[in-house]
Amino acid sequence: MITIKTSESELECLIWALSAVKTIRLPIEPEWKKPYKALLKDLQNIKSGVNEAKRDRTNDQKEEEQRGIICKSATNECD
Repeated sequence: MITIKTSESELECLIWALSAVKTIRLPIEPEWKKPYKALLKDLQNIKSGVNEAKRDRTNDQKEEEQRGIICKSATNECD
């Protein structure tokens, strides 16, 4: 296993490029596409995980802000 650091925009470019490779039609056997399809699937799963983490972070921040507003308006103290 290796670690590769990439930005979200680079990840999207890779997914786009692999999607293009997936749709290429050549007069040879399509076996050569298998590793690219597997990589595309893996990158799509990574992107889904990134999006889920972003949603969780956003929801946590909103909850923290709401809790802070409720505490300040109710008792001027927070737990």
